[in-house]
Amino acid sequence: MNTRNQTATEAAGTFVPGRPILIRQAHIISMDDAIGDLIGDVLVKDGKIVEVAPSIEAPHAAVIDGQHKVLIPGFVNTHLHLWQTVMKGCAGDWTFNDYLQHALGAAGRQFTPHDVYLSTFIGALEQMEAGVTTVFDWAHILNTPDHTDRAIDGLQDSGIRAVFGHGTPGDDVGKWYYQSTTPHLDDVVRVRKHRLTSDDDLVTLGLSMRGPDFATPEVTRADIELARSLGIMSSMHVAVGMYGAAYVPHIRALGKAGLLGPDINLTHGNRLADDEIAMAVDAGVSITVTPEVEMQMGHGLPITGRVRAAGGNVVLGTDVVSSVSADMFSQMRFAVQLERALANSRLHQEGQMPERFTVHARDILRSATIHGARALGLANRTGSVTPGKEADLTLLGWDHAHFQPRLDPVQAVVFHGSVANVHTVMVKGQLQKYRYQSLKRPVQALRDAEKAGARILQALALPQTAAL
Repeated sequence: MNTRNQTATEAAGTFVPGRPILIRQAHIISMDDAIGDLIGDVLVKDGKIVEVAPSIEAPHAAVIDGQHKVLIPGFVNTHLHLWQTVMKGCAGDWTFNDYLQHALGAAGRQFTPHDVYLSTFIGALEQMEAGVTTVFDWAHILNTPDHTDRAIDGLQDSGIRAVFGHGTPGDDVGKWYYQSTTPHLDDVVRVRKHRLTSDDDLVTLGLSMRGPDFATPEVTRADIELARSLGIMSSMHVAVGMYGAAYVPHIRALGKAGLLGPDINLTHGNRLADDEIAMAVDAGVSITVTPEVEMQMGHGLPITGRVRAAGGNVVLGTDVVSSVSADMFSQMRFAVQLERALANSRLHQEGQMPERFTVHARDILRSATIHGARALGLANRTGSVTPGKEADLTLLGWDHAHFQPRLDPVQAVVFHGSVANVHTVMVKGQLQKYRYQSLKRPVQALRDAEKAGARILQALALPQTAAL
């Protein structure tokens, strides 16, 4: 029996339904100000965190040894496109214009409903393997209702917590993304009535709208009103890239029209004016930064520091999984170190050296956990190690290292963590990864996903830059 199968068999025999789980003597970074950080125990029962304390007696619980490990809330990835998982490795050298042409303008036409299922399912498993327990899946591949249903199936079958961001079809970029006059698909009403009816389920509904950069003001207003009529949050890409010398302050217009609010997420925002950022923050809007892809594709400089200067809290996403890192460790480091580099550069121009940093490791870990949960309207359920919340937890270890970087556990997570350090992941108390092994390894689905990706890329007839 191989190591993965052995671990899965052991977990199935130990962590049986209904049996409490005790994580013992971990260094807990709770992200809850009332609890703080401590070395202690966490008791999980019936999918929820029951108790957090220096020591807990639970003689009938299944025990996970947390000694010399760091326990954090599961990461919250507030922006990614899981449907592109089967295309991973093709877009690393694409500009944003390339992406619009090849991904949204060509590849999307090739996806069958089953392709969407495979990509979403495998991508969600990959997220959990990397310590992510919650995602906002920005699904703009909904060519038919069958595509939509299979995307939802992929999320539900994976076991991840997700907001399914109901988006556009991926078969006509001109129709949907160039000052579109086409309203959002009314199939979202069917999904709300018949598929994702509850806000208490593991997979809930959101709206992925074009926003004012890609649709007319009338369509944008209608999309926001549609989301609010369904009682769901919405997300939009804004202020991306350089298209002409004149910047159009769309968010300022939305604010003046009274359309901004805590139910709206803005992603990227690289060209937003400072007053627009302040207006959005004051309205309770969340702002997602996806630093790696923004630097790669020409979106502009990430606005981490500018949002913080306006009194807001950035949240993080990985974005285009066909292009850049799909893990939150990478995004945390890109976000914090680039912001430091920008601040340091400004000081250097004045002949000075930095005396302090304006963004710290704990700040960016909050962005990747509790702030992300708030952005998705899920902070009452996840985002911190708090009794009463659902048990979305990630346990990190450095067992393979010669020396564990744990003098400051927060810095260990942010500056020294990677997917290789993810020891255990649970979502709503259900183990998804244990002892560094994913407990779900669907061999046939992986093979089918690889074939789907090869077929889709072959249909695009892109120039080959390397032998495969």
